[in-house]
Amino acid sequence: MKKKEGIQIPSEQNLGTMIQSRFGQGAAIRFDGKRYTVCFASNGVPAILQEFDLMSGDLLFREPIPNTDCCWGMCSAENGDVYLSGISDGLLYRYSSDGLQAIGPNPSDLWVWQLFSTHGKVFGGTYPGAKVFEYDIGTGAFRDYGIVKDGQDYVRGITADGQWIYAGIGATKHLVRIHRTTGELEELQLEGISGSQGFVDRIWVIEGYLFVSCNYTEMRVFHLGSLAHVDTFSFDNMLVEPNDRYPGRVYFKHGRKLCYWDIAQEDWNETEIQTLPEGRAKAMEWVHANDLPDSMEGQVDGSGEPVLALVTVNAQVAIIRLVDNRVMVRNLEIEPQPILIHCLETGDDGKLYIGGYQRGFSLFDPDTDTIERTFELFPQPEGMTFLDGIAYLGTYTHAHMFRFDPHRPIDFGFKPEHNPGWIGELGHSQDRPFAMTRGGGRVFAGTVPDYGLRGGVLAMYDPAVGTWEVYPDIVSEHSIQGVAYKDGLIYGGTSIWGGLGTAPAEGPARMFIWDVAKRTKIAEFVPDIPDMDMPPCMIGGLSAGPDGLIWGAIDGTLFAMDPATTRIVKSRIFF
Repeated sequence: MKKKEGIQIPSEQNLGTMIQSRFGQGAAIRFDGKRYTVCFASNGVPAILQEFDLMSGDLLFREPIPNTDCCWGMCSAENGDVYLSGISDGLLYRYSSDGLQAIGPNPSDLWVWQLFSTHGKVFGGTYPGAKVFEYDIGTGAFRDYGIVKDGQDYVRGITADGQWIYAGIGATKHLVRIHRTTGELEELQLEGISGSQGFVDRIWVIEGYLFVSCNYTEMRVFHLGSLAHVDTFSFDNMLVEPNDRYPGRVYFKHGRKLCYWDIAQEDWNETEIQTLPEGRAKAMEWVHANDLPDSMEGQVDGSGEPVLALVTVNAQVAIIRLVDNRVMVRNLEIEPQPILIHCLETGDDGKLYIGGYQRGFSLFDPDTDTIERTFELFPQPEGMTFLDGIAYLGTYTHAHMFRFDPHRPIDFGFKPEHNPGWIGELGHSQDRPFAMTRGGGRVFAGTVPDYGLRGGVLAMYDPAVGTWEVYPDIVSEHSIQGVAYKDGLIYGGTSIWGGLGTAPAEGPARMFIWDVAKRTKIAEFVPDIPDMDMPPCMIGGLSAGPDGLIWGAIDGTLFAMDPATTRIVKSRIFF
């Protein structure tokens, strides 16, 4: 036991890893001179780079990536080497047959979103400076092209040809091209994209067409010369250029289907293949294989029939043989990695409900020091609450809501009948349901909006009805960071910050009182807390205490408020 000011504090105990998962944001397919392999960076603490034989699935290499828990940027170069970068130190790495080597920090930003290689160069897009850099493979020199779009934070999409670099911007969409020699910037005005909220996250230039991905799911096609809009279709993050064996077809994954965009017809079509693995694609390449997996009956012919290979975020590989529509799907044998804890609450049953960063949800029993349940691929939980022994979880992205009954059989899925199961999306361009509580037989959630936007919502769920009621603009342009229920009223706290990539709203942060029965706000005010040296920017952590007061936090200040008078009856500044 430790002592502090006469109080005995129990010594801390390491309970071990609470959440593990097998997924990753970075993947690449390479040819090492003898065989095709898959490089996959699995999320964890730290992230792990692994290489597998594409055809056999054998593990060839495994090594931690220092100082990062996630690697978004990864690409294959023309010489077969793979380049990758993380989100914390700006280091560019090269993976080759000699192993993983740190090249050095890029000159732009610490967070690298995407890498692309062509013509002996590697290009990177970064956050939070919305910058682009270049690495010369031959000379080892870096070049910083600087800020691509003033007022924006993200370069998420990047590609290049012999003359231009194309940079996709967010959280307001723009597409900018950069002259590789002069560094001159030119914004391309694209119908339905430029200036709208969201991200340009992937870009391809193929046979005179510009393929522009928005928010990882929507592809828009333009004539490269005129920038005239040609077509729009849904897809799963990746597409692949035509192959000599299959000319004029740009293949892509949509759900479990393999589809293609026909260049001659300027339209997309489905193939007969509908057995692809679920999940966003992270790499997709043509490979020329004589020796195919046994499940695909060995050799196709002696010429090396081209087959499609794709890798998903969930560490699954699909090898697709178009000549007879055969598909082989394999799980990469990736060891589960510890995931950072993002959300933690104590349930009515005394157990810990724990949400992971980017993925994962676990149920821990402190009486037995055991993890009772783990859901590796559960979406990132932002907030939780409990009603009648059932857990309700708000998840990122797009404010999808889930329900979990620990007493029912486990059947995780994305329908209400599943357990954990999906029970709705809040809509209204919301993204993160951070604040959740319960009261009066209902569940309540307060949210932060999507990237580039301001203004959260207050949402209410009645389990007997099974639908969400959503109320925007409780406090104009403010997010809702705290909610507490008492006697038919919701006491809420706001934040001036909205989604990432947007300027804060006008302050200060406020509290409000919302009448549940009347569905209306009845009060809005700034709490008067003595000795605070600046107006509040965020008011959160609200709860109704057993003393009848509403408790909350403003940065390093803890306070208690009389709900009848809204007077702050006590407070303490801790830091």
